[in-house]
Amino acid sequence: MPEQIEDNEKKAKKITREQYRRYWIQASVVILAAFIIIIFYFCVKRYAGIGKGFSKLNSILSPIIIGFVLAFLMNPIMRALEKGMLPFFLSRSKNEKKTRHRVRNASSLISLAIFLGIIAVFLWAVVPQLVDTVNDLINNIDDQIVGVIDWADNLTKGYFADQMKAARDTKNIENALHSALGYVRDYLNLGASDNIVKTLTNLGISVGKGILNAFLGIIVSVYVLNSKEVFKSHTKKIVYGFFNTSHANEVLDIGRKAKEVFYGFISGKIIDSVIIGVLCYFLMLLFRFPYPMLCSFIIGVTNVIPVFGPYIGGLFTVPLVFMNNPVMGIYFLIFVIVLQQVDGNIIGPAILGNSTGLSPFWVVFAIVIGGGLFGVIGMLLGVPTVALLYYIGGKIANWAVEKRGHTTNSTEYIDLKAIDPKTNEMIIKTEEEKRYSNPFRKSRFISKIKKLIKKKEKK
Repeated sequence: MPEQIEDNEKKAKKITREQYRRYWIQASVVILAAFIIIIFYFCVKRYAGIGKGFSKLNSILSPIIIGFVLAFLMNPIMRALEKGMLPFFLSRSKNEKKTRHRVRNASSLISLAIFLGIIAVFLWAVVPQLVDTVNDLINNIDDQIVGVIDWADNLTKGYFADQMKAARDTKNIENALHSALGYVRDYLNLGASDNIVKTLTNLGISVGKGILNAFLGIIVSVYVLNSKEVFKSHTKKIVYGFFNTSHANEVLDIGRKAKEVFYGFISGKIIDSVIIGVLCYFLMLLFRFPYPMLCSFIIGVTNVIPVFGPYIGGLFTVPLVFMNNPVMGIYFLIFVIVLQQVDGNIIGPAILGNSTGLSPFWVVFAIVIGGGLFGVIGMLLGVPTVALLYYIGGKIANWAVEKRGHTTNSTEYIDLKAIDPKTNEMIIKTEEEKRYSNPFRKSRFISKIKKLIKKKEKK
């Protein structure tokens, strides 16, 4: 009897501890949910203030952000240089530590010189042609508009001859151009001369800040490249200090996945866009399309944006070619569609592969949300960000179902009907249930039964 009483007391204490633990978990979830709701309400209520705060913080941290971005882009070049230089100098040196430090400094500076050299060559080759093209557009826009009107008149076989004649009038063209410029001025708030001066002053200040931030960012990038191992070691030390070992391992795994996704997607997108821009330029020269440099530059830059980039590029370039030669504009539209199909089905997959692991729905979702919140940068970084969140969500889902003794194989849940709570066994739909689980098929099946019932009632 004493042993039974002792066992009963132990069971009672165990039940009490389990109940306490369950209540504590429920209370924690409620408190966390309430905290998240309060933060969300505050963010919605104070959206303008938060936006200004983030804008101010971004302005202050711009040199640091630029430095990390440059280091991110230059790191592959530096690693390749270091890999080639290090064995040669180590074999001729007695002090390994100093040699590694000197090779790292040299490779980071050379990678910076290569990166800036590529940008300088690009600007030297592209900017003069872009300026000439824009000047040509501005100087000949009247003749181009008249050419489009003549083409439309010939296409309609003079059916709208009076309207076309009025449209050719120089005064009407000038009025239309002035109206278009008026819309631009109103949009940019350039109505008065004071506003123009203010806008130009702000533009000059912004350009000056941009140049200074870029210069500071270059210095920061060199320090980041030279000290990247120090950043890694400190980060890992903090992670293992704040989390237990298993959770810290998961955090580092997520960090490695983030590096893989962002590096693979961004570097692949840049290479893909450069290839598309160069290919577009030479093909435009081959087919003798006008403005090859300007159009290829726009298409190459907008191609960085996933999915919607080609359409944005075509939206700017097709009207330019159409204004110069309407027939060539139609051909150029077909050319852009074919080029983007080649990129989307051949070049892009060959370079990017399955670097994100996202379905088309999630890619579009990431672009729409990222673009709506952060503009062009959000459209570019939205896809790898959602890919990383998708990966983290998958790990959490696998952990949750594994904890309850269920399989982590997603395909086994497709035809799942239920799970037996006692045996934990998965109950799969029968072939008949699969057949009539489709609402359309189910409605057809029900309608057939109703028809049979009506026939029997008539008989």
